[in-house]
Amino acid sequence: MTDADLLLLLQDCYAPGSRRNIVAANLVRSATLTQDGDSPGSGIPGVPPRFHAHITLRSPGNDEAASLQLSAQIENRLLGVKAISRVTVTLLPALFPIL
Repeated sequence: MTDADLLLLLQDCYAPGSRRNIVAANLVRSATLTQDGDSPGSGIPGVPPRFHAHITLRSPGNDEAASLQLSAQIENRLLGVKAISRVTVTLLPALFPIL
């Protein structure tokens, strides 16, 4: 699992009301993985490592409910991957909040 793999997974996530995924819409500011030393089985020889995904993205607009829905969508998508044990989503304010 690499940061590039993480971006590929995020292409399955869409902002509410948008036809473009969050990567194509340029909402993702950073997507990184760090090894999760607290995941079950970590430190046991032969157990594959699991990762903590850190996602920072621009909020798609002023609608707080839509932002929360997008965060939940990202978490659900990434936690469905066996190699990812935790997800942290940080939402930055919308670029043009009056639109």
